[in-house]
Amino acid sequence: MNETTLQDLREGDRLTCYGVRWEVCSWSSYQDPNGYAMEEWLLKSTTCKEYYLLRETDSANPDRGSRWYLAEELLHPALIDPTTQRDVLTEIPAQMNARHTPYPTLQALNRTYHFESQTEGCYQSEEEDLNRITWDYWDEPHLWNLALECWENGELHIYSTREVQPQDFSSVQKAADIAPLRAWATPRSAAPAAEPSSPFLTKDVQRLLAWALTILGFFLMISGV
Repeated sequence: MNETTLQDLREGDRLTCYGVRWEVCSWSSYQDPNGYAMEEWLLKSTTCKEYYLLRETDSANPDRGSRWYLAEELLHPALIDPTTQRDVLTEIPAQMNARHTPYPTLQALNRTYHFESQTEGCYQSEEEDLNRITWDYWDEPHLWNLALECWENGELHIYSTREVQPQDFSSVQKAADIAPLRAWATPRSAAPAAEPSSPFLTKDVQRLLAWALTILGFFLMISGV
């Protein structure tokens, strides 16, 4: 799949990645004053698993082109400062909003991550615009990224991310093509046809007749008939 097709994804569209079917639940973008930009698509599978598809560009490094990533949000992970062996998770939001120097190294998910870059800018979604600070860390082989995103209200989100390629995605289906199918299917599922009446006796009547025959046979047996 080419980059243009991925960039055109919007809410309600569907696509396949690594054999899993995903639906696009939202789209947003982020940009800082230095030309760094990020587009984000929230993807949800039929099992309610969620990932973010990210497209990163930097006008200061045009030769680098765009980079694509898949990110999973981590809920309450331990972030260990290796110099003190302390979990600094709860301290980080205040430090980020106070513009403190990032930790040079953090340990999480049984990996060691090294600080690489910091960005700050405006995050634009369909609902509102907010300021966001991001600390980016990478492991030694540069395969896994740890992104710490702090909002102006002190809310912290942490993501584990790895790079992907547009060719990893396929079978895009636009929401406009899906909607007519949903509308056509609704009347059939909303009002199921009534089951035809059975030409045979109901189960309750059958059980009563069976008991009656059993009792009759018992009396015939004890009377010697």
